[in-house]
Amino acid sequence: MIGDFNAHFPKWGYKDTNAAWKEMEDLLNTSIMELIYNDTYPCTYEYHHFTGAQTTSDLLLVSSDISANTNRIILDDLGSENKPVIAKISLTRQQRTLDSYIRTS
Repeated sequence: MIGDFNAHFPKWGYKDTNAAWKEMEDLLNTSIMELIYNDTYPCTYEYHHFTGAQTTSDLLLVSSDISANTNRIILDDLGSENKPVIAKISLTRQQRTLDSYIRTS
């Protein structure tokens, strides 16, 4: 899953937390989904009209079985306030064969 979740969390440039963050936290604690994020990623929302803050509202969540093979790529601004986010998933031939076997069994 990838999208603008608007989940306020201080680590992502927000000064507060909100209900969307609580729902995200609950999802991460009760599912096999993992958040693909590290502190070196640039912000995805460049300018907040009221505060001028840079935040990361665009998040990437993937199944834990592919999280180690997933990278989050943030592109330069294309004229919108939100930067495009790409999920790059790199699997080896062996992993693809195993995944196909598991799905068809």
